[in-house]
Amino acid sequence: MFLLRLLFKKGKFVITRRNSGFGDNLISAANVWSYAKNTERTLVIAWVPSRYLTDKCENAFSHFFSVPETIGGVPVMVEDRVDWLSAFLINYSNIFLPFPDPLIFLYGLIHKLGFDPKHNLLTNRRSKRQVPIDRIIVNSEESVWKVFVTNGGHFTPYGHLRPFFDALQLKPEFRKEVDDFAGKHFRNKKVIGAHIRYYGQSLPHSDHTDSWLDEAGALASCIDKIREAAAGLEESEYIVFLCTDSGMVQDHISRSIGNVVTYEKEFGSDGSKELHHELPVETAAAAVIEMFLLAKSDALVRYPAWSWFSYYASLYAKEVIT
Repeated sequence: MFLLRLLFKKGKFVITRRNSGFGDNLISAANVWSYAKNTERTLVIAWVPSRYLTDKCENAFSHFFSVPETIGGVPVMVEDRVDWLSAFLINYSNIFLPFPDPLIFLYGLIHKLGFDPKHNLLTNRRSKRQVPIDRIIVNSEESVWKVFVTNGGHFTPYGHLRPFFDALQLKPEFRKEVDDFAGKHFRNKKVIGAHIRYYGQSLPHSDHTDSWLDEAGALASCIDKIREAAAGLEESEYIVFLCTDSGMVQDHISRSIGNVVTYEKEFGSDGSKELHHELPVETAAAAVIEMFLLAKSDALVRYPAWSWFSYYASLYAKEVIT
């Protein structure tokens, strides 16, 4: 059993597990890497079970990414597969670890019986359990636990996290896709990367909602920023690499601006769900390939500017336009 083996290993361990968008997952892992560095722990990356893979015992991180055995002096452990019991405990760590929480079980039962239809009691209780773990990570506090898990995502992209992202590499099959696409479309061109994170009114309220209250205005703003990046260039001198989670946005931008290229992927049909909720397995490979292609941008347009997906690219683009 994976967790049991960690308990008997020498040293202390912190496990980062996140199952949201790729950008969110990576920001979380980078913050936990920083915590491991400050507290002399081994960083264990276990994206399991993952929305991005049908095999729920396969580690999604090792499926898509490679990292060295150490990053900035921090030992890094990434198991390709995790047994189902360890995966279950990691997934529900805020229920079982460091000790079981009976209220969560009670609220889960209440929800199943239909008395908490919006899942508020259970969600709030889980969040409350996560707060002290997040505080430990953010403040680099020592912990008495030899092994503990964080599912936290309320972290920030501090500059000192750069070594983690510098060490991040795609697995060879995905890296080849990136190189082939860039070789075909980007060579001898100025690359204007545009990541447009759509968030329509039918989606649950989030920090992206306000950016799309005026949908026509948001699209016009994106087009203006792309044109700003291309100012002074002949059409033969640049390419616009468009990355979006919305078929509507892709069609609109492609009709409005020339020289647009996109990496082929599926788009969802349910406007009330985000793409990584509706088609997570189907679009996962395209998402990581797009993330690394955006990092080859000479000028990067981000909308909204705080979308985690384009954060990785913002570290390496020559110019960022927000």
